[in-house]
Amino acid sequence: MRRTSLVLAAVAATATPAFGAEPVVVQPSSSWNLDYADEKCMLTRLFGEGKDVHFLAFQQYWPADEAGVTVAGPGFDRFRSLARTNVRFFDTQTPFPTTPFTGTIGDFGKGVIFSNLSLDRDASGSDSSAETGGPVLPQMDLALGKQAQFVELQQAGRAVRLATGPMDAAFAALNQCTLDLMREWGLDPERHLTAQSAPRWLNEDALTRRIVANYPRDARLQGEQGIMRMRVIVAADGTVESCTIISSTNTKRLESPACEVMQRAEFDPARDANGTPFRSLYATSITYRMR
Repeated sequence: MRRTSLVLAAVAATATPAFGAEPVVVQPSSSWNLDYADEKCMLTRLFGEGKDVHFLAFQQYWPADEAGVTVAGPGFDRFRSLARTNVRFFDTQTPFPTTPFTGTIGDFGKGVIFSNLSLDRDASGSDSSAETGGPVLPQMDLALGKQAQFVELQQAGRAVRLATGPMDAAFAALNQCTLDLMREWGLDPERHLTAQSAPRWLNEDALTRRIVANYPRDARLQGEQGIMRMRVIVAADGTVESCTIISSTNTKRLESPACEVMQRAEFDPARDANGTPFRSLYATSITYRMR
């Protein structure tokens, strides 16, 4: 399965400040909860109590070694959308830079929304899980989950830490949930786990340019931004069997034309342990972002 992220109108990078502020630490006030939704798996937990309650969610729409992450609560009231935000998950980790969205998250108030986060990012923003030669069907790394101590965000000198403790058991449940999603789509996760290769998008450059060039006009005029997930089922002959767009953020006019473009996509199909082509999954995130 391919793990790419199409970012429209990306923000330019700037220098990365170090974690200098003493973090505000918020302790957990609930156990982990795993929601088996129709189109995604969502792992959530609450921190703090009363007026100080905070919310944390890891969201996955298919098996992956990264997840969409949302945090919300009063500790994030002064965080700004698309402002440089440093993240880390344990004390010895070098903070890595991100540019998340912000928005209102139900009754929890101001939230910070990440399209995808991986626990093994470094300060340069690179992600070792995206290197070639990785597994066809990646999953959340349980060893890294066990090493994790918290989810800590720093922006403009303010740092907030949600004290999760180790997350390996929670990630194991999330991994199982996404494998179950694949079965619901009629795919064979076990065959993917032992496969030689994922589907390879042959005309990717040409079609990606079309997707990137087509920021929906009405949404652009209204300044709407958002994160979407695209799931493509690739048949054993390399043709697109189906394409599904799932919105990760609430928008009114932002409808992606990506699935229309993907009807022209051509793939070299996935190949199982014996080298036989088989029906498989191609998935990616699409971020619509105003300059």
